[in-house]
Amino acid sequence: MTMALLCVLVLLLSLNSAGAVEVKRPQGVSLSHRHFYDETKPFTCLDGSKTIPFDEVNDDYCDCKDGSDEPGTSACPNGSFHCTNAGHRPRYIPSSRVNDGICDCCDTTDEYNSGASCENTCKEQGRKEKEALQKMAEIAKEGFRLKQQLIEEAKRSREEKQQTLSELQKKKETWEAQVESLKAIKEAAEKPEQEAKEVHKKAWDEVQTARKAEKEKAKAAETFKELDDNEDGFVSVNEIQTHAELDSDGDGVVSEQEAESLLGGLSQVDLSTFQESIWAGIQDKYKSEAVIESPTPPDIPVKEGTDSYPKSHQEELTKDDHDEEDDGGGEDRDDDDDDDDEGDDEEEDDGGEEDYKDQQSSYFSEKHDADDEKMPPYDEETQALINAADKARNEFTEAEKSLREVESSIGSLERELTIDFGPDGEFAYMFNQCYEMTTNEYVYKLCPFSKVAQKPKHGGSETSLGVWGSWAGPESNKFSAMKYEHGTGCWQGPSRTTLVKLSCGKETDVLSTSEPSRCEYLMEFSTPALCQEEMNGEGTDHDEL
Repeated sequence: MTMALLCVLVLLLSLNSAGAVEVKRPQGVSLSHRHFYDETKPFTCLDGSKTIPFDEVNDDYCDCKDGSDEPGTSACPNGSFHCTNAGHRPRYIPSSRVNDGICDCCDTTDEYNSGASCENTCKEQGRKEKEALQKMAEIAKEGFRLKQQLIEEAKRSREEKQQTLSELQKKKETWEAQVESLKAIKEAAEKPEQEAKEVHKKAWDEVQTARKAEKEKAKAAETFKELDDNEDGFVSVNEIQTHAELDSDGDGVVSEQEAESLLGGLSQVDLSTFQESIWAGIQDKYKSEAVIESPTPPDIPVKEGTDSYPKSHQEELTKDDHDEEDDGGGEDRDDDDDDDDEGDDEEEDDGGEEDYKDQQSSYFSEKHDADDEKMPPYDEETQALINAADKARNEFTEAEKSLREVESSIGSLERELTIDFGPDGEFAYMFNQCYEMTTNEYVYKLCPFSKVAQKPKHGGSETSLGVWGSWAGPESNKFSAMKYEHGTGCWQGPSRTTLVKLSCGKETDVLSTSEPSRCEYLMEFSTPALCQEEMNGEGTDHDEL
């Protein structure tokens, strides 16, 4: 039988053994102090300050500084009255409450001379306390049994974790070596890959440069043909002067001197000279005659997601043109003139439409050319080098990922193994667990060794009431309270903190939560890990019975 049960049993027996026989002693004196009040001798104040005749004890006059001569009256302001409370728990009350008309002692002895009508409730209170003590004894017994299981489980779990940690550390060494090896392989594979890619890119750049030069040469030849109005195979100063856009001094006219300057000081140049020396100097200003002379396309928005005007709209434009001709002719028009005019209009319409189609064709041609500008696929040899490098990179990446996972697991285990889970690890079972309590407004969540949080019951963001700080119980029992600090800051106030007070219980549960002070929260939390084998025996003095 445990010491706790023995203490409870002694208390219960004391409650049951309340007798009717009282040892004679002055009013308000406890049985343990009876020997100080011997009526056959003078009384010496308990502080030793004075000795008086015994008949002056409880004479309603305070003779002793400590009030010990008036244990049964209210004469001394610092005196105390002892309630025997037979059948229940004895207690002391301030002597100022003696004979004040209010029963403070369950046995009514404090009102012996006040005339107050009081009922002795000691027996009923003793019965209730007996039941409460029996319940506490049962909880303590079951809680301590569970605690022993928790201690055994914690010990076994700690050994397993230490073994796992040792294995992970070995695995880490293996992965570190493998990562270094794969890194070297990767770097060795990437070097020829990079060289091959650079060769491929350089060759493509040369092709691009050659293509660009050919395009510029062709564009220069086309421009030369446009400028050579007399088609004599030369572009002259006079022909340059017909293009006002080439004006250099801003007066809107290309002078003979300006034209000659554009031709490099010559009066005329052939195609070869134009391509090599002249074209680069005028290409930014020159406007092709085809662009200038082509009709402006109808001002109709291009349909989103397309590159040309809708065919139906072009048909409507053509139809409208013919309708206007019909409406404008009438019966008075000459048939021949109608035919001629209609033919002329059709030629003009056909010409404009052809120019428009040419522009669209040119656009799609350029777009097609742009698609052709993509770098061609790598040759088989280069692709093989790329594939080998990709494989080496993937293997290195996977190895690195595995190493990081092992390092993360090691870090988590090391942190857990350094937490103080109690003298025998009995609180370890709460690690990585959370316990909730719901009130009318909030859901409170306690995650031991991690955090405390509060969330509105009907939706909203979570508020931190603190993160794990340390054990905060008194020196004699530091594991009876937990401190959580540095929570979300209050409006114009400090960061929130929570003190969690632990008590012995068969269940692990949040019992209550409150906010005694602004931003300072208090939780009551029960756990079998706090149940003790021995009770401290406080309040079990029943020497009066």
